Amino acid sequence: MSEASAAETTPVKTFGRERMAAGKYALDLEGVATAPLQQNGEQSTFIEALRKLSQAKITKMPSRFGMGDREYVTDSGTIIIKGEIWLLALLTDLVEMVRNGVDLDRASWFYYDFDWSIDADVMHTFFVVYDGKVVDETWNISSENPLALKRLQDDQPIWHSHPHFAEALDRYWYRQFYTETFAGQLMVLRPDEPVLYYYDRAPVQTRDTLRELEIVTLQKIYGLLWVGVPLLGAIAFPSIKIFMAFTAAYFVADVLWRSWATRKVG
Repeated sequence: MSEASAAETTPVKTFGRERMAAGKYALDLEGVATAPLQQNGEQSTFIEALRKLSQAKITKMPSRFGMGDREYVTDSGTIIIKGEIWLLALLTDLVEMVRNGVDLDRASWFYYDFDWSIDADVMHTFFVVYDGKVVDETWNISSENPLALKRLQDDQPIWHSHPHFAEALDRYWYRQFYTETFAGQLMVLRPDEPVLYYYDRAPVQTRDTLRELEIVTLQKIYGLLWVGVPLLGAIAFPSIKIFMAFTAAYFVADVLWRSWATRKVG
């Protein structure tokens, strides 16, 4: 039995419909390497197609979201890949990364989002780090896609500090993603407040309405007290009662204006 035939009878593990764990992942094609594909009508496998396209000088890529066969235009001719839609989507993503100069064996994927559609489709989203920078902010993969990543974690570290440095590195990249990339900043600003990994969302600034009401009330009382001062002066000194009356009127107007200006407080 050929590798391709064996793959047809072996259940393929998928990314699944549950939220994945945060942290760093690496490419792992063991589950899809022998999955059957066709190259220009000839039987092939996923890993053979990936190798061939990675070495080819591609001048035109197929759409990342194409639904049918994928046509890769190279300097030596067109390569048409046929197969299961999820395999074709994964193949296109990986070939595009190689074209952009990414060494797939040295790249790291960091999981950060989980989404679903009205059609009950589930999507997982990663950002990709390579050569000290984020090279893809929104690497999307369907729950139905064959699992092609493995989470990196050292269950039996030799040195005590190694797992702590590893977690610190994860924190570093997540925080850089949320603060320095467009997709990351949108995650922070989303009103539905999605899960943020290794990043504290800034607390929402709320108004202290009770304090504001206290201040406004004191201002009004203080203003009314000043109204009483010229009235008492007019009683004590009748000769200046007209002047005191105007002064009292001024303070009354001031209280009325403050009442109108602060009518929405609280």
